[in-house]
Amino acid sequence: MANELSALAEIAGETIDRLALAPGQSLHAAIAGRVFGNTPASQPVRAVHDAVAGALWGAARATVSGGAAAAATAIRAAGGDADVRPLTRSRPGRLAVSAVSGLIGDRLEELDSDLAVPMSVRRHAADVACDAASLRRAFPRATPRIAVFLHGLAETEEWWQRRTAPSGGEDRRPFGVRLRRDLGLTPVYLRYNTGLHVSDNGERLSALLQRLVEAWPVPVSDLVLVGHSMGGLVARSACVHADELEHGWTPSLRHVVTLGTPHHGAPLEKAVHVLAWVLRAVPESRPLADILDLRSAGIRDLRFGNLRAIDWQGEGPGELLRDRRGEAALAAGCNHTFITATVTRDPRHPLGWLVGDLLVRTESAGGRCRERTIPVPEDAVVHLGGLTHFDLLDHPMVYQRLREVLARNV
Repeated sequence: MANELSALAEIAGETIDRLALAPGQSLHAAIAGRVFGNTPASQPVRAVHDAVAGALWGAARATVSGGAAAAATAIRAAGGDADVRPLTRSRPGRLAVSAVSGLIGDRLEELDSDLAVPMSVRRHAADVACDAASLRRAFPRATPRIAVFLHGLAETEEWWQRRTAPSGGEDRRPFGVRLRRDLGLTPVYLRYNTGLHVSDNGERLSALLQRLVEAWPVPVSDLVLVGHSMGGLVARSACVHADELEHGWTPSLRHVVTLGTPHHGAPLEKAVHVLAWVLRAVPESRPLADILDLRSAGIRDLRFGNLRAIDWQGEGPGELLRDRRGEAALAAGCNHTFITATVTRDPRHPLGWLVGDLLVRTESAGGRCRERTIPVPEDAVVHLGGLTHFDLLDHPMVYQRLREVLARNV
């Protein structure tokens, strides 16, 4: 049984160590090195200093890790065999776990933590197994047409169902509800660990879609993937893996729609990587670089929009900005639409050109950049002005375009 409180105590101890004690010890060593220098006369004193400091820092780290482990053990013992999930049984708790997952989700999985988020179909804030009986219960009105929604970094499936205030009398219900009504598409929402590499999530998504299509209550005729931000990369990665692993769900795939997806990377991740690279130049600032480098594999994949393991394997913090990506073919036999946004109504406005939707620039979201262009038709790139990155999840203008492209091709 899972015990989220115990897992929280465990990760709290490790987080204090990685974000405070380990950098503090490194900073202390760097300052000591600067003070003592390399003169022979200072070496005996430095040896004594280093031994004492090392013992004190080691004791502090052992105390924190030991205390966290003891607390976690006590909490787990107190819970007994009960399933203790105070976080994921409340909406604010789920939002908090998703944020932590985006930052350190890869580490949570390494630790086999109860806070690690599995990839799963979600219905009414609960996991749905991809077997015939479970899907039949969860989707009693299943149609042959499925729209799978993939959220972005540090989000959950509930972000697609944000309660947005009405604007001008427009319909603000979730996209999935409206696609069901307008086009007969059954919405299926997924949740996944956004801290993992996109390639890992893409492989898992391909396997999950295989099970979903095989066990769906009625034969699947049309499958649509809709991905917000990182979710669009995961959708494209799944298509690549399906081709390599010969998964059988792709014949049903009719359309891949990405909303504000950083196909060629996000400027914020690039800026953080460059900052960490600069901080490494000075010993005293290197601990800050170490802290920045603790960001998850999923975040690092947003530097260039990695889709496959070969895109990130071998990368290191010592490289400034090196795009290792190879060519990733688009899924054959289906249509693609890249929806982009800018905070300004005119994408050519200097501010809109510079910041895009505040998190992803228009060129990246449209699959265009100086170095390479994703081969989709010009009319497959749809720009919407006056919107931010998160408006793409539920704005009426976005739904109008989404409905238009799917009505033509599904």
